[in-house]
Amino acid sequence: MGSERLFNINRHHSIKLLALASTVMLLTTGCSSVSDSENKKLTEQVQELQSENTSLKAQLAILKDSFAQRKIGELKTALAGTDKIAFENKSVESPDIASATSSKLAPPTPSTNLTSATGAQEQANPVAKTFSDLGDCPNKDLIDDLARLHVFDDLGADFKPYQPITRAQYVTWLYKAYNAIQPGQRQLHLAPQAGQQFKDVSPSHPAYKYIQALAFTGYSIGYLDGTFRPDKPLTREEMIGIKVALDSGKDLPPYRSQMECVWKFSDSKQVDERFTGYVHQDFYISGPKGNNIQRAFGKIAAFHPKQAVLRNEAAATLWQEGQFGFNGPITAGSVTNI
Repeated sequence: MGSERLFNINRHHSIKLLALASTVMLLTTGCSSVSDSENKKLTEQVQELQSENTSLKAQLAILKDSFAQRKIGELKTALAGTDKIAFENKSVESPDIASATSSKLAPPTPSTNLTSATGAQEQANPVAKTFSDLGDCPNKDLIDDLARLHVFDDLGADFKPYQPITRAQYVTWLYKAYNAIQPGQRQLHLAPQAGQQFKDVSPSHPAYKYIQALAFTGYSIGYLDGTFRPDKPLTREEMIGIKVALDSGKDLPPYRSQMECVWKFSDSKQVDERFTGYVHQDFYISGPKGNNIQRAFGKIAAFHPKQAVLRNEAAATLWQEGQFGFNGPITAGSVTNI
């Protein structure tokens, strides 16, 4: 408040000085158009301005001194508080307290704001999950990045990278990875009040809440007969359909001609019509490790759309969320809150 008043006095002082200078200039030019009465009036104004200017200078000096003293006082208070904290930190625990605690102060536990399986922000386990069976797995680095974000905390000691992944497991990982990577306003939310979305996924299923969450956002992740088939192995075309819908933020219509034009897979005709738009769109998703198909399968001449997706391939698609353009790519490797 004091600094604002000081600024206003300074500004007012400058305006008055400008008015005084203008008036003096008018008097000293000897302009013939100024009459004696006007000249007398201008002289009186000059005297009045000079008096007010002197008063403003005095006010400014007082305010400057007051402002400086206040700042010095605040600085002293802050320094005194720092000294008090330093003194308290050096004090020794009493025998009673020491007997109930360790003789050494435990280091602060690292914390991270990751969205948990319940959709609420909570402190995650600071120890990243490690797996004993990744070995020379081509996607080991991507899996490690996601593990540091606690996407795989529910797994055991083995990742089983070369086993097929089920549709329910992929949606579970997708939900966790997406919410760990994306900022809060773009995260997925559970929908506990929503009715059962698929007739074959009951509330007792372990992945029920994750499947419900993705379905409730409006993405077409199930089959046309109203089933989800949670325990069925996920196929390549299904994975791209689910993942690219989330990356682009919308369901996409079929686009076979353009899909065949850009990808030139030898087996493009085998891609189910409903997934052609998603496979086509994935061609334009880019990032430091390529699009979803490239991260999962590398450079391939045939897509094998009906082939089951392996767990390490599925994890590779989760490493990046979003696409260049409006959404922008965000990767697990770029998240630093771990």
